[in-house]
Amino acid sequence: MFRKVVCRMLVTALVCLAVPAFAADEAELINTLTGDADWAAKQAACRALRQIGTAASVPALAALLPDPALSGLARYALEPMPAPEAGAALRAALGTVEGALKAGVATSLGVRRDAEAVSLLAPLTGDPDAVISGAAAGALGRIASAEAVDALMSRKAGASGDTLAVLGEALSCAGQEMVKDGKGGDAVKLYESLLGADWPMHVRLGAFRGLAAAQPKEAPKRLMDALEMGEPLFRDLAAQLVAETPGDGATAQYADMLPKLPPEAQAALLRGLAGRKDTAAHPAVVRALEQGELPVKLAAVRALSVLGNASDVPRLTALLGGDNAELAASATACLASMPGDEIDAAMAEAVPAAQPKPRVALLEVLSGRAAPQAVSLAVADLKHDDPGVRLAALDVIAQHGGMDQLASCLDTLFAAPEGRERGAAERALGAVCVRLGADALPPVLDRSADPRPEMRMALLRVAAQVAAPVSLETVLAALNDADGTVAAEALRLLSDWTTLDALPPLRALASGDDASRQVLGLRGFIRLAQTEADLEKRAVLLDEAAGMVRRADEMKLLLAAWGKTPILRSVDFLLPRLDEAEVAAEAAVAVIALAPELAKINRDSRVRAREALAAVIEKSGSEAIRERAGKALEAVN
Repeated sequence: MFRKVVCRMLVTALVCLAVPAFAADEAELINTLTGDADWAAKQAACRALRQIGTAASVPALAALLPDPALSGLARYALEPMPAPEAGAALRAALGTVEGALKAGVATSLGVRRDAEAVSLLAPLTGDPDAVISGAAAGALGRIASAEAVDALMSRKAGASGDTLAVLGEALSCAGQEMVKDGKGGDAVKLYESLLGADWPMHVRLGAFRGLAAAQPKEAPKRLMDALEMGEPLFRDLAAQLVAETPGDGATAQYADMLPKLPPEAQAALLRGLAGRKDTAAHPAVVRALEQGELPVKLAAVRALSVLGNASDVPRLTALLGGDNAELAASATACLASMPGDEIDAAMAEAVPAAQPKPRVALLEVLSGRAAPQAVSLAVADLKHDDPGVRLAALDVIAQHGGMDQLASCLDTLFAAPEGRERGAAERALGAVCVRLGADALPPVLDRSADPRPEMRMALLRVAAQVAAPVSLETVLAALNDADGTVAAEALRLLSDWTTLDALPPLRALASGDDASRQVLGLRGFIRLAQTEADLEKRAVLLDEAAGMVRRADEMKLLLAAWGKTPILRSVDFLLPRLDEAEVAAEAAVAVIALAPELAKINRDSRVRAREALAAVIEKSGSEAIRERAGKALEAVN
């Protein structure tokens, strides 16, 4: 027993630490394989022998090859062994095992690239078991000797469908191995034979890729020929390989060929040139943009997003104002993605002379790039004759404006005609004020006494977005504005206030005699109370709101608020309302919402949650509500 424990410890150390072992250690591992150790110990031994095994361990490993539970692990150990005995053991097993085990042994012979196994593997490529025949073909492909290739080729006659595909894939693999072995010439002959139309398309495409790797110096010519062929799949693969294959001077060859190709091929080659990221192609791309058909122009614009520079900005700007929407959109995307501060500078330089349509696009792109020139250009364009340009300028300021643009925003708001532009000016001013905080409010509030009600309302809305104490004071003062629309807007803003310091004035409205103000005041109070993070304090506020409720609709809002307040007091408030016909359904829904959160607190809360849900099931007249309560009860049990 002690010997077994020691052996297992040794195996674990070898696997986990991957330290070199001495012959005595290998002997212990062999004893593990030949003895009565369990599966875990034997699999660990196999893994260790993969690292340190020699010819001495081959017999023990070979004995496991017929074992379905350990065959894979034994092969795992034998595959990398340099000892010829390992290959001999696998070849011997190939004639004795069956089914998946035979396929596995064949695969291992392929991993070892065992040329002596070719004569044994070749007949198996015709095995009726597709798993075995496929493994044999794959192994021959990895061995990649002349005999292995001949064996695979001999099976082509009469092959079709999946069988032909397996043979083609194995031969493609052989080509890759030949290239690795320095036999590029042999690989070329093989790949050329796989280009025939009698092979499946994916095999042909793989052979075409293989040719580019086997003869890199010939790759440009092959790729150009494929681009001219007109066969879409080969054309697209050629374009991809243009991007992937290295080669000094290759970019110049591709660029020279570009105008000689048909439009579809030009577009494909432009994709490949972009993928190469070699700016030597830039002049050719520009010519394609200026002289090509629409698909070529589109591809050229996309290529400029990678290969372009500041000198391209004027020609791209010209496209922004063109009649072709697709080309304009591509130019916009290109300008947005071209890297570098020099691109920002070139676009900024183009703005003052641009017509409205491209001018708007340039402002949008500069804003999206967060270019430092964007804001100053936008301020200048606030007085542009074109309303579209003014709107674009306001959008830029909304995104990036600061204190220096505050006065311009205010002036634009007060000068803008009623409608879309005034709304944009208000949004821009609000965005700037929110970004700056309370420091932005003095100049805004200085103009809040404007005689026009619509302007006073606009400034109230801007101030309310900041939600500073001075904002609240301004809104409260506006409740008494002589113009009823201004006062109504102030009431609406107060009822939507986001900070708790608005609770006192909302309480005053909710408890007052003015019915119209009481409704919004109470709704605002209930809504704002729910933002109180301290649940006990929130409960106090909701209790207070209950004393101000005058209508069933108001009680429904309050019940929903209690349903979002997971403390026991919420249950005490909700359960009695299950007996009030006007609000019973809302009380039940609130209990269902409350119970899962309440149940998470502690055991007592979980008990109360169950009791509350049981009360809903007992009292609710709605089958749907009872069903929901039942599911909730199951969840908290």
